[in-house]
Amino acid sequence: MTTEPQESEGLAASLRRLGSSLVGVLQTRLEILSTEIAETNFNLTRTVVVALAALFCLQAGALLGILFLVLTIGRENWLAAIGIAALALLLAATAGGLWLRRWLKHRPPMFATTIAELKKDRDRLARKL
Repeated sequence: MTTEPQESEGLAASLRRLGSSLVGVLQTRLEILSTEIAETNFNLTRTVVVALAALFCLQAGALLGILFLVLTIGRENWLAAIGIAALALLLAATAGGLWLRRWLKHRPPMFATTIAELKKDRDRLARKL
C-alpha cells in the first residue's frame, strides 16, 4: 500500500517530464519555422526590389539604346533598326522568362529545415516505440 503513492508520484513526475520535453521540442521546431519564414520573407522582398530595379534600368537602357541606334542610322533604315531592336528585346525577354521558369521549378522547397527536423523527430519516436 505504501508503494502506490510513490509509484503514482513517480508516474506523475515522469508524465510531467515527458510533457515538458514535448513542449520543448515543439518550441524549438516553431522557432526554426519562424526563422525560416523571416528568411523567406526577406529573400522575397529583396528579390522583388532588385528585380524591379533591374527591369526599370533594362527598359530605360533599351529605350535609349534603340533611340540612339535609330538616330544614328540614316532615315532609309529606321524601320529595319527598330525591327531588329524589337526582335532582340523579345528574344532576351523570352530567355529571361525561360530561365525564371526553370529556377522556380528547381529552387529548394520552402521550410526544408523544419521539415527535415520534423522527419528526424518522427524517426526517433518510431525507433523508441
